Amino acid sequence: MKKGEKLVVIGCGGVGGPAAMLSRKLMPDVDVTIIRKEERFIVR
Repeated sequence: MKKGEKLVVIGCGGVGGPAAMLSRKLMPDVDVTIIRKEERFIVR
């Protein structure tokens, strides 16, 4: 992805949370937004 682009991750209970964290680490210039309903990071 290019600098300034946006990435939206839907869901955080399964693989969404780790995927968002990894994408922030690998692509620091990309704006990462997480949409989730759970109150905790991992619920399962």
